[in-house]
Amino acid sequence: MLHPSEYMHAKERMTTVRIECFGQVNEMKQNISEKVSEKMAIPGELIADVPIMNVRGKRSVCIENHKGVQVYEQEHIQIAVKHGSIHIYGFALTIARMTRKIVEIRGNIQRLELE
Repeated sequence: MLHPSEYMHAKERMTTVRIECFGQVNEMKQNISEKVSEKMAIPGELIADVPIMNVRGKRSVCIENHKGVQVYEQEHIQIAVKHGSIHIYGFALTIARMTRKIVEIRGNIQRLELE
């Protein structure tokens, strides 16, 4: 049986080891993603979860790899992305389609802002 002070010391060591392991796992995931991207000729943006925005004239914008809708009004829609948000300003704005990865906004688009 461990003495309470020995137990706390063992628990601290386990926490340190756990943090180091998580850091290594994240690094390994990143390395694997880079290698898969290179070997399969997949754009790094798709694997890295970087937002991709396709603008079709002044009527439609499609954002891939979004993190959700933050503001939804007829004249302003704000979409969360990995490192900030995208603001769409205009008139009669609607969300035409939304999946876990893609959101498509239609209407009379006047301005786009990256934050």
